[in-house]
Amino acid sequence: MGIRVAACRIYPLKSAAGYETEQMEILPRGPKGDREWLLVNEENGFLTQRLRGCEKMPLIGTAAEGGNTVFSAPAMPPLTVAEFQGETQVTIWKDTVTAQDAGNAAAAWFSEYLGMPCRLVRLSEKPEHRRKTSEKWGPPDGVVGFADGFPLLVTNTASLAALVQHLPETDRAQVDMTRFRPNLVLDGLEPFEEDALYKIRIGDVVLQLVKPCARCKITTICQQTGETLSNEPLKTLTKLRRGKSDDLAGAFFGQNAVPETCGMIRKGDKVEILERRTPHPALADAILKFA
Repeated sequence: MGIRVAACRIYPLKSAAGYETEQMEILPRGPKGDREWLLVNEENGFLTQRLRGCEKMPLIGTAAEGGNTVFSAPAMPPLTVAEFQGETQVTIWKDTVTAQDAGNAAAAWFSEYLGMPCRLVRLSEKPEHRRKTSEKWGPPDGVVGFADGFPLLVTNTASLAALVQHLPETDRAQVDMTRFRPNLVLDGLEPFEEDALYKIRIGDVVLQLVKPCARCKITTICQQTGETLSNEPLKTLTKLRRGKSDDLAGAFFGQNAVPETCGMIRKGDKVEILERRTPHPALADAILKFA
């Protein structure tokens, strides 16, 4: 069978529910439709599941209907967003980005659901408003939407299986790939072999795997219920996949990627390894790693 695409996933609203799709179009900033929407607080700072009170975000659904975007959440009426009230400046990590404000009705809907003041914004399509990726890790012309820092996250089914074997038995059935919120899931690799890949081709798309992904508390939140039942898998990742180097530290799972060429990726597509590399020095002391 070789290496194949096991799953394609898109997350329209940052830190909210994602969905699996049979195919996705890869643009310079990542999958089309991925992380184009963002919730911000009263200071226009971005909100994610990491923050207290935002654990219910994975229960927010997003759908496209007749050219509009419809949001859903438990015990809430559907919210249709059809127009915007103007541009605003929002902050995501160290970046200040121009975005479109979805208006007061959307702000009231999300504020009621989360129980805190917030507003909904959408990524601006204007070229002058593009958010750049870090030149330290990617190409100098790299761009990204509202993802944390890179256009795509790539994970490996064999790596998850290896990690799950080290979890307490009570947590094994609960931890699945949705905890890691990947865009692209690969099958047919050895456990953690993704750490030793630099460039892969899938159809017309060439991806550079540029940086190990340091994981956070979102991995402990069930993406189907919004509940945190234990501190796994982050506790085990911290024991077995933690590392540090001069420029990077964390408990790692998956690889951040940037497109070198764009196109369509489909579930079941063959994955060709174009270039390998030595895993990042931060992974040198990891107990679980590619042999």
